[in-house]
Amino acid sequence: MRYLVILLFSVALFSCDPVHNLTLNNQSGNAIEVLYRPSLDDIPTDGIQIEKEEIQGQQLDKITLDSAEILRIGRVTAMYTPTADDVELDYLEIRNGQDTIRLTGKRAILSTIQKIESLDWRLVVK
Repeated sequence: MRYLVILLFSVALFSCDPVHNLTLNNQSGNAIEVLYRPSLDDIPTDGIQIEKEEIQGQQLDKITLDSAEILRIGRVTAMYTPTADDVELDYLEIRNGQDTIRLTGKRAILSTIQKIESLDWRLVVK
């Protein structure tokens, strides 16, 4: 009985901290191309076509995000400020018309993420 109470108490404590997404949000008004590595397992495939592109011998996933579409690039526990370990990508390239942003490494990607509201962390492309 004691172990059951401890187990239930532990589950209750761990379930109090919901996990929130770190996202790339396209607010540019145009479609953008996003290349990234490693592959993300849980991208919704409805309408988003994942292509492969090779740059300098590295295989990257490539998607096109229309205006107002988002891509999850990490997860963070609600009560914490994101750290580099919360970012799931090692490489991120954003192509917007004639402009290209290349971010190599989790810390570089994290440095572009901003807090929009409470529990809402985004990399916003304008």
